[in-house]
Amino acid sequence: MKKNLLEATNWLSSVIGTNNFNLEPLREEASNRKYFRIKTNEQSFVLVDNSEDKEQAANFLYSSKLLINSNVNVPETFAFSEDLRFMLLQDLGDISLDTKTSLDEKEILTKALEQLSLLYFCDQDILKSCTEESLLTQTQAFIEFCIEQECREDQIQDLEVLRKDLVLELLGQQFIPVHNDFERRNLMLLDDELFVIDFQDLNVGPIGIDLASLLFEHSFDYPENLINDVLSRHLSNSGLQIEVDEIMQHIMVALTHRSMRIVGTFNQYFKEGKLLSRQQDLPKFLSRIMMGLNYLKKPQMKIIEKIL
Repeated sequence: MKKNLLEATNWLSSVIGTNNFNLEPLREEASNRKYFRIKTNEQSFVLVDNSEDKEQAANFLYSSKLLINSNVNVPETFAFSEDLRFMLLQDLGDISLDTKTSLDEKEILTKALEQLSLLYFCDQDILKSCTEESLLTQTQAFIEFCIEQECREDQIQDLEVLRKDLVLELLGQQFIPVHNDFERRNLMLLDDELFVIDFQDLNVGPIGIDLASLLFEHSFDYPENLINDVLSRHLSNSGLQIEVDEIMQHIMVALTHRSMRIVGTFNQYFKEGKLLSRQQDLPKFLSRIMMGLNYLKKPQMKIIEKIL
């Protein structure tokens, strides 16, 4: 740890031109990246340490350019090391939208969907696209979780059928640029402007993914009339030729798949002793799976109900 900090401080000194700064760890995220706030006498930055995930750092820088070209609000990148180990970013402050803000729910969703509309116009031709294989792989760890919950063999087989059905339905959706984790903890408020962060997984994928992440996030329950209102406006403003009922079907498919992916991923982290502070979120994601399966009238809902 001391060696890592020494490497970080040496690089920082060379970039910002001073040894006079404070380094403060920021909150732990579901990744191998580490974040620090850097304060000098006059400025504040965020340092990202990509020591265990330099490929994601390259994706971040690449995606940042695409998003800026589409006028999406993202943090400015001031510098990065030659090996992409370190990046120095704009400090957006501490107001992420998963905490209490001055905005009400409608304002939050409206501002977020405005940024999402801009994201749709990223250059698709140079982004990777979701595939059947990649979407199936994302929920493999969920099956492992269910086995650990002592689901019967026939139940596991039913869940395998569900995994494949969901992927086929996702592949049938309109494919557009997607953030892949467009939830409130990845949206920051600075001077009344909304900024999008953690966009290194930007790719081309099913239209329901980002809408499911935002509108049915595990920790926030919005009134049905509010969801219908902001969703209708979003479809109109984005020029998307799709009815609300159809997009809701897409969202619920994406919500179920996304929540299965997160439960499996979190379960793996917990077994490794990582992100233990988020163990209380596991039942929330299982409940979101239940919500999606209930809407889609999938019989596998009974299996998840027993796990809960």
